[in-house]
Amino acid sequence: MTEENIIDQKAIADEYRNIWETLSKIDVSKHVEKKNGLSYLSWAWAWGVLMEHFPHAEYSFSSPELHQDGTVTIHCDVMIGNCLRTMWLPVMDYKNNAIKNPDARKISDTKMRTFVKCLAMFGLGHYIYAGEDINPSTESESVVQLSKDELNALSEPPEPKKKKPVPTKSGPNDIPTEEGAAEVVGKLLEFANKFCADEAGLVGFWKENKKVIDILDSNYPKQYEVLKQGFIQLKAKVGGNANV
Repeated sequence: MTEENIIDQKAIADEYRNIWETLSKIDVSKHVEKKNGLSYLSWAWAWGVLMEHFPHAEYSFSSPELHQDGTVTIHCDVMIGNCLRTMWLPVMDYKNNAIKNPDARKISDTKMRTFVKCLAMFGLGHYIYAGEDINPSTESESVVQLSKDELNALSEPPEPKKKKPVPTKSGPNDIPTEEGAAEVVGKLLEFANKFCADEAGLVGFWKENKKVIDILDSNYPKQYEVLKQGFIQLKAKVGGNANV
C-alpha cells in the first residue's frame, strides 16, 4: 500500500465519520410514523435533510431480488461523496411478513423504506432501528468517538466489485496490532447483534464488511475465529443456518 493510498483511505474514513457525526445528531422524533408497533421515518423529510447537509448525495436501486417462494427483496445504494452504503428490505404486509408476488405499489413503498433504512446506516435516525425512541446523542454533550483502528475497519466503503489482494503479514496492514483486531471484532459483533434482526441481515452485514474480515482471516486467525463463532451464535439466536 503506497503512502498516497494510505492518505486516501484516511480521507475517506474522515468523510464517513463527518457524515455520521452530522446525521446521527439530528432529532427525527417529530417525523416518525408508528404503524403496527414499528416506527417509520418520512422519506420526503429524510431526503430534505440529506439535501440540506449533503446536496451532492445520490441514491439508486438494484433490480428487485426475486426469491423462489415468490417474495421480493429491495436493495438500495446511497452515495455521499466517496462514501457508499447499501441496505435491503423485503416487501412486507401490515404484519411485516414477506409478500408473495407483490404489486407495483408495494414495491414502490418498500423502495422508499429501504432508502430511509440505508440513510440510517449513515446515521440519520439510526437509533430508531436500535429500538430507541429518543436520540441518545441528544442526551449528552459528547458523541462517542471510534478508535483509529475501528474507523479504518468499519468506516471504509464496501468491497468494490473488482477483487483486490488482501494485505498479509509480510506487507502493510490496515489493522496493525492484535489488540486493534480484538477491538474491531468486538465492534463488528456489537453492530451485528444490534442491527441484524434475521439471517439475511447477518449475511449482508458480513458481506458489507468483507474487506476487514478478510484481513482478520489472513493476519489474525484467533480473532477471526472469535468473530466466526460469534456470528454462528447470532445466527442460531435468530433461527438461521449455523454455517457462516
